[in-house]
Amino acid sequence: MGASIVRSAVTRILVLHPSADNKGGRASVALRGTVESFQLLFANNPLPMWVYDLETLKLIEVNGAAVAHYGYSRDEFLAMRITELRPEDEVPRLLANVAKERPELQSSGEWHHRLKNGQVIDVHITSHTLEFSGRHAILVVAQDITERKHARLALQQSEARKSAILQGALDCIITMDHLGRILEFNPAAEATFGYRRGDVLGRELVDLIIPANLRERHRQGLATYMTTGTGPVLGKRTELTALRATGEEFPVELSIIVDPSSKPPVFTGFVRDITERKRAEDEIRALNRELEERVRQRTAQLEGVNQELESFSYSVAHDLRSPLITIGGFSRMLTEDYSAILPEDARRLIDQIVVSTQHMGSLINDLLSLSRLGRQPIQEQSVSPAEVVRHALAELNGARRERVADIRIGDLPRCRADSGLLKQVYVNLLSNALKFSRNREDARIEVGWRPDLSDPAFHTYFVKDNGAGFEMRYADKLFHVFQRLHRQEDYEGTGVGLAIVQRVIHRHGGRVWAEGEVGKGATFYFTLARSDER
Repeated sequence: MGASIVRSAVTRILVLHPSADNKGGRASVALRGTVESFQLLFANNPLPMWVYDLETLKLIEVNGAAVAHYGYSRDEFLAMRITELRPEDEVPRLLANVAKERPELQSSGEWHHRLKNGQVIDVHITSHTLEFSGRHAILVVAQDITERKHARLALQQSEARKSAILQGALDCIITMDHLGRILEFNPAAEATFGYRRGDVLGRELVDLIIPANLRERHRQGLATYMTTGTGPVLGKRTELTALRATGEEFPVELSIIVDPSSKPPVFTGFVRDITERKRAEDEIRALNRELEERVRQRTAQLEGVNQELESFSYSVAHDLRSPLITIGGFSRMLTEDYSAILPEDARRLIDQIVVSTQHMGSLINDLLSLSRLGRQPIQEQSVSPAEVVRHALAELNGARRERVADIRIGDLPRCRADSGLLKQVYVNLLSNALKFSRNREDARIEVGWRPDLSDPAFHTYFVKDNGAGFEMRYADKLFHVFQRLHRQEDYEGTGVGLAIVQRVIHRHGGRVWAEGEVGKGATFYFTLARSDER
């Protein structure tokens, strides 16, 4: 039935055509050839085609392209009405359009079709009204334009985004063709350079915003890119000078990109006015110079004050030592020459005077040592702490009165330090450990180390004893000058030794702290930079 309708429709078209020859056999032969050609074109057309009855809207013929593209079989197509191919919201429009069809009428337009899998596609329809035996049918040619519409929409969206970026950008955006002519000039560029967009489009960029002394360099750069495909500023941030419409030169930061899809190439420059940044940088440099000069002057003043303090310290130390020596000497003379006639209380008081003068002398020496630490240069080198500990113990052995303790020295790794200052640290820590553990029968002192938990570039060293210990709530007072947690009558000392330890370690860039418990001993920790030497 479908093929006969197509043949009838084609026959009707040929009869109506003015050039048709209807005489004799020639017309019959021509008609048969034309019908066969039409059927061949209908069946093999790469575009989906079908014919539907205008009155019933049922499909009466369909080609292979429609079957392949829409997913329905031929039998499924021929069982459908044309409305079943359209989304529901387009059916009223379709029915209204079909009602207007007339014989020999051709129309076209964009519609939506639904594939068998439910996907809705955009199509461009070309339809022809055919007449046969008093009936009308519609021949439809459908072209899927979904991808084309999506591409067009994407292009429109891209252009909209580009326009929004150009309009809203805070920096100047200037586009130039391969001849150096301006293609785009955004609002930021208008505000910065003082030109209206309409006045600069098509004009050479170099003559408008490039200072005269840089124009030849700009032209050479463009020529080099056109010849070699490379340029000195492409993709890089470059600082140079630009020109306003008023003739004023000002500093800018420039970055240029090339659109690789454009033939010939199109260049886009992103320009930022850095006048305020340059002014701020100049102000910072001026402030730095002023600050450096102030620091130099202040340093000179402090050095002068330190020299005066050092002189004063030595003068005071000398002036204090002289009467102390005299007092101590006379006291010993009294004891030696008149001990036989002096009462017991008098001898006890003289002994106390001697002890006090000795303590005062030690205190003066410690304060001078603490004062010198702030000025003494550090001769940092790779040091073996174990060797330093042995030297410190040798010095202490010659002066100590305490009972010998069990002292264990671990395998201490090398560090970066001033060996002389590190010896002072160990002398003070070991003398403290010996002093505060002397009342224990099983006195033990451990000199050890562990990896630093805060910085892998440092080692943590420690001196641990099982002596008198201290309460942790007072730990922050240990390293302050003259701060003592035990009575002078129980444990002698000046209260300066741990302050010296802290100052030495801080000058080496390390940390120092302590842990302890009353009656269970104390551990003093300090950190020093590790040495890779062995």
